[in-house]
Amino acid sequence: MVTLKHLSTSDLAEKMQNNEEKTLILDVRNSDEFNEGKIENSQVEVINEPYFHLLDDLQTLDGKLAKNQEIVVVCAKGNSSQMIAEMLDEEGYEDVYSLDGGMQAWSEHFER
Repeated sequence: MVTLKHLSTSDLAEKMQNNEEKTLILDVRNSDEFNEGKIENSQVEVINEPYFHLLDDLQTLDGKLAKNQEIVVVCAKGNSSQMIAEMLDEEGYEDVYSLDGGMQAWSEHFER
């Protein structure tokens, strides 16, 4: 059974501020949503691969992600990212998180 790891928006913000290594964000929203707004920071590397491209096969990600790197999966509200994070975990990716609440929670975090 998969034990999915979750990351809160405040934990992600802290990680981006304190980590020396870049945080890899896999944004699974559609390209138009991604282009309207994404998580940006000098400490992040962002890959946009829409959720629907990944549902049947994660091969689209071959060569883009390493199995042992930390990956934070982000979507609009947290549901799609959870599913993709579970699929990555099942494929042997070792350090995968789903961002709780997705981009909606991320924008609310900065509106406070």
